[in-house]
Amino acid sequence: MQRLRSWISRDPGLALLLLGMILATALYAPTLTTGIVNYDDPWLYRDNFVVQDASWDSIVAIFTDLDPRSPLRHTLAPEYLPVRDLSVMLDFALWGDRYGGFHGTNLVVYLIAIAMVFRMLTAFGLPRVTSGIAVLIFALHPAHAESVAWLSERKGLLGIVFGATAGFAYARYRAAPSTKRAARWLILAALASVAAVWSKAPAAFTIAALAGLELIQPAQRVSWRRSLTGLGVIAVVAVIAYIPVVKLAISVNVIGESIVPGSKAEVVLGVHGFYVRLAGMVMSNAPSYPISSVGPSVIDLVLGAVAMLGALAVFVPRLRAPVELKAGAVLWLVAWLPIGHLVLPLHQVGVADRYALVMVLGFALALATGIRRLSPRLQIALVAVIAIAASVRTLDAQATWGSDLLLWERAVASNPHNLDAWSAYAMQLDAAGMPDEAEQAIEVGLSYGESGRLLLRKALFQMAQGDPDGLATLQRAAEAGEPIAMANLAQLLLERGRRDEALAWGRRASTVGPMIVHTRRSHGMVALATKHAAEALEQFSRALALEPSATNRYNVALALIELGRRDEALPLLVACSADPRIGPRARARLAELRAVR
Repeated sequence: MQRLRSWISRDPGLALLLLGMILATALYAPTLTTGIVNYDDPWLYRDNFVVQDASWDSIVAIFTDLDPRSPLRHTLAPEYLPVRDLSVMLDFALWGDRYGGFHGTNLVVYLIAIAMVFRMLTAFGLPRVTSGIAVLIFALHPAHAESVAWLSERKGLLGIVFGATAGFAYARYRAAPSTKRAARWLILAALASVAAVWSKAPAAFTIAALAGLELIQPAQRVSWRRSLTGLGVIAVVAVIAYIPVVKLAISVNVIGESIVPGSKAEVVLGVHGFYVRLAGMVMSNAPSYPISSVGPSVIDLVLGAVAMLGALAVFVPRLRAPVELKAGAVLWLVAWLPIGHLVLPLHQVGVADRYALVMVLGFALALATGIRRLSPRLQIALVAVIAIAASVRTLDAQATWGSDLLLWERAVASNPHNLDAWSAYAMQLDAAGMPDEAEQAIEVGLSYGESGRLLLRKALFQMAQGDPDGLATLQRAAEAGEPIAMANLAQLLLERGRRDEALAWGRRASTVGPMIVHTRRSHGMVALATKHAAEALEQFSRALALEPSATNRYNVALALIELGRRDEALPLLVACSADPRIGPRARARLAELRAVR
């Protein structure tokens, strides 16, 4: 024990880092027994045939396919994140479909991120104890539960690992005594910058924070010439790496008009205030927040304005703020830019815990700076209180991502105006054998407004119960723009003999949802039944490209047979004849074709 105390007293900063890593491991150990959740995970993992195939063709597709209409790009998700995709490919190679191993990878990446953040801060010359306190708070912060416990947010963890690595390498570069050694560090910084941008797009702004850290911490700089050269090299490679990322993001409407209601000033200040509250751990963590649906509250606006003035005031020379406080403000402000709706209005998600990963580091660094101004006993007591509070909150937050039902229950509890969340919650209640509660959830959700997805959920319940109003509700969902509802409506109308209407809705479904397998398949089925075999072949072929399954191969074969192209249909039927579900029908068709020949 005496030896341990002696070691801690020699390097308390390192001791705090190790404590943070140990506690983070304990807090997220329960995720190792969980799987995927019904929020992007099925799309990005279970159904992603590209990353499941560790081949050269898949790697080429990951790096070169930038067409959002391409089946391969759609399968990979409409994001250019090759580092994330390669990490998932490696997971499949190692673990198969044992998703506990994937969660283990997330945890390991998070621990590396914690260590690299500490190394970056200390490499820039920030006090080790202050950095240790900041990293301890960072490691235990509940806002990170979304990034660690949710497999689909692997990209954020990779982004901060490589971003911190770039910062550490750049700090070593600017202080290296020899030009040869400096060059090695610059190469590492440049490569890590590219990897960061190709892990998650906002990481480009984390790289940009290096310029701010350079300005506020001149102590270890060898020369301005070297620093400017290094920053220039990193900027050039990061911008080049960012081009395909932003090109794809714009093409799929990730960036556009802000989803958060309110004027530009209200949204910017309100979102900033929201993240201040999130970083301060004064609100429960959830997958959805009211600000995205109803706009910022008065508290958000006031807090956002005050905090913005405070962050900027740190740089006023007369105030003589300590360098570590300035570093915290740099990290906070630069990380806020891509998610604050000022530079890049986010069109699909207004705010999220995962967006605050680097902002929390800036907040933690500022908090640690204040803690270090207290007496030693008060420092220990306050750090202990914060660590315990953060740990309790993190245990609760990470549990949210271990269950589909709990995930969506918390989403609607936090933001009852999120109608799509009500739809997902009702679906999970029904899957859990609670149909009455599911119907009640649908009605509660509809009391806040109507959406195509929620109306679709209601229609499915009505039709399952034989309610004659189900078709009318389904049509309302289709008219509201829900492509799955359009596809289902097309099939029901076909069953009722309303063939022209069925074909019209089938065509509309595949137009509105061109990258959805179900819409393509439904359109094809209606087209085939209405004697539009060439149209059916096109739709079935597109469905097969999106999902290379036995069902889609069989459907393509049917369309080819209808067109008289039986020789082309034969190998497709053979390919799916062993499938346990489609196989019997495929073998029957094969027998018919061979009998005719």
